Amino acid sequence: MSMHENVADEVVEELHQRKQKINVQWERVRSFINDRCIVRVPPGSKEIVAYENPNQHYEWQFYLREACLEPACLELVAESFWKTFEARFKQQPFQITTVEQAGVPLLTAILISGAMRRIPVHAFTIRKDYKAYGIGNILEGRPANLPVMFIDDLTSPTHNTFWHAVRTLKRFYLRLYPWAFVLVSKTKRTDPQRIVTAGGTIVIESLYCLDDFNMKLADYARARSLDENKKKNGGG
Repeated sequence: MSMHENVADEVVEELHQRKQKINVQWERVRSFINDRCIVRVPPGSKEIVAYENPNQHYEWQFYLREACLEPACLELVAESFWKTFEARFKQQPFQITTVEQAGVPLLTAILISGAMRRIPVHAFTIRKDYKAYGIGNILEGRPANLPVMFIDDLTSPTHNTFWHAVRTLKRFYLRLYPWAFVLVSKTKRTDPQRIVTAGGTIVIESLYCLDDFNMKLADYARARSLDENKKKNGGG
């Protein structure tokens, strides 16, 4: 076997190992979110008050801040992000942004990972409100003259944080990049992964969607029971 063939085999093996590692990490982070980052209550419970209407209530709600502070999750986010967008960045450079606070660790992980790959990605963050003191700014950092990709822990076509970012970027005459990247898309896998804005249609790339979790309390309890039985029978 020639030296070139040896090198090619090593590259293929390295890519295979990297893919396996990502698959293992993906499942670990999925389990972490499923077990620790979703609050579930029985049907009819008034424990989780709806954001839009205090007279309405949810059966479940994501609380992803804990996942966004887990090193394994940050590593998965950064690796998956650049696996998806490195080639696109080289074709059309972009800058990244998020709305404070939950998305900041994700954005930071992507920046550090980009620097390790020698990718000159730029970033800034968006405050939830204009600062009440100092210069009264709503942007932290200095935007560049590049399309802006939205990063966050969670989004959907009706998510307030996404639309706050869209309105703020429009106010500063900043162009939207046609893709966004989130940890969890609050949609089903078969739903359209596009959000239409005046600045163009945004395709949502996500690591997880609702189908990846046991959203309702009864479904989660049933899945846990099956897992425990499997372990007792030597299957896990």
